[in-house]
Amino acid sequence: MSTTLLARSIKHSLQVGTKRLGADIVVVPGGKEMETQTAILLGKPVSGAWMPVENIGRIAQVEGVAKVSPQLFLQTLTGAACCSAWDMFMVAFDPKSDFTITPWLKEKLKQPLGSQDVIGGDWVIVPEATGKVMIYGVEVNLVGKLEPTGMGLDQTMFLTFNSAREIAKESVATAARPMEIPEGKISAVQVKVKGNYGIDEVAKRIMDKVPGTYAFASLELTRAIHRQTEGLFRMLFLGLTVVWVLAVILSGLVFSLMVNERRREIGLLRAIGANGRFIFKLFLIESGVLGLGGGLIGVVFAVVFVYLFRVYLMLSAEVPLLIPSLPSILGFMLACLVIALILALPALLYPAIRASRIDPAVAMREV
Repeated sequence: MSTTLLARSIKHSLQVGTKRLGADIVVVPGGKEMETQTAILLGKPVSGAWMPVENIGRIAQVEGVAKVSPQLFLQTLTGAACCSAWDMFMVAFDPKSDFTITPWLKEKLKQPLGSQDVIGGDWVIVPEATGKVMIYGVEVNLVGKLEPTGMGLDQTMFLTFNSAREIAKESVATAARPMEIPEGKISAVQVKVKGNYGIDEVAKRIMDKVPGTYAFASLELTRAIHRQTEGLFRMLFLGLTVVWVLAVILSGLVFSLMVNERRREIGLLRAIGANGRFIFKLFLIESGVLGLGGGLIGVVFAVVFVYLFRVYLMLSAEVPLLIPSLPSILGFMLACLVIALILALPALLYPAIRASRIDPAVAMREV
């Protein structure tokens, strides 16, 4: 159950996260593709990812490209009092061309970001100790938080190009080390592909037309996670199969012992007129109720375990993780209970059949 819920949570996180990412393709400097994917998935900052601003126009002219929007990849300092959070991944976007954050701003805030306004992921908070968010010694306003995705976007801060440049300018006097944004450089270009073109095909064209870049599709994030977790889940499901087989054997043994301990009761029931079918139904229902109770306890424990340790699981396994909604969880729990009962059916049937075939006279003599 825990393994299945973990797999569902990873899949749910990727679905929500790639939707929030908004782009069909992300174009980054060659050699920075792995760092960028890690930043998106886990929120680890990208350093030194710069390419010429002219790449925006070159990418826009590639056949199949519908929209382009540049971004700057920045990060806060480490061990510096001028930054509220250390090593935080920051993304600066261009409001004029952006098609990911800007629509959310129009829908939720009903207004554009101000000069020192920022948007945070679900994990970005205002420190209680200071009551304010500091970036390179500059106080900024956290005006909104994006919906959780379970990905690195949850611990990422978003701000406009103008805000990033203003902070970089002020940081010369306010920070232990100023924030540097090279002139005429950008970090990435988000790309929307026209509806009648294949995403992988357009990504290949971009790399051919714009040397020194790497274009990866948002679906490549999903593929990377699948490759990363394939071996892990193979071992987990193998262990799950072994545990299930042992559980069925042990359950059958326990219920068989229960039948042996109650042979006199069975004999008395048969003696007063209960037939084999009645005994069979009685033990099947009793075993089913016990199995259902055990399954319910196991399902609840699995959900609570994954929920409480979701952050540890995400960081240790380095995978995105977002628990599905409550209705989805309840439906999933019900499905797991039904499957558990079906899988445990062999362990329930054997003792019930044995009980229904006990000879009452023999059972009474054994007591």
